Amino acid sequence: MKINLKKIKKNMKEIYKVGNVIKDENNVLYLIATNIDDGYSIIDLKNNRVFGTYKTLEDLYMTIGDETDELINVEINEI
Repeated sequence: MKINLKKIKKNMKEIYKVGNVIKDENNVLYLIATNIDDGYSIIDLKNNRVFGTYKTLEDLYMTIGDETDELINVEINEI
């Protein structure tokens, strides 16, 4: 995976969507994904672990959303 650290300006609530990669204030990257329970999960791309699981995107945003989070442009390329 090639990661371009290009910030994208969006409304804070709009960046928490499936497939988006978010960078937090500690420069950790998180991927938002759906899960087997028809909910949503946050995957820590640094440690390859599920960080949290939520029933709705609203729950996810209310629990982990932070005004310092940034939407990151990510490209996936074959290595």
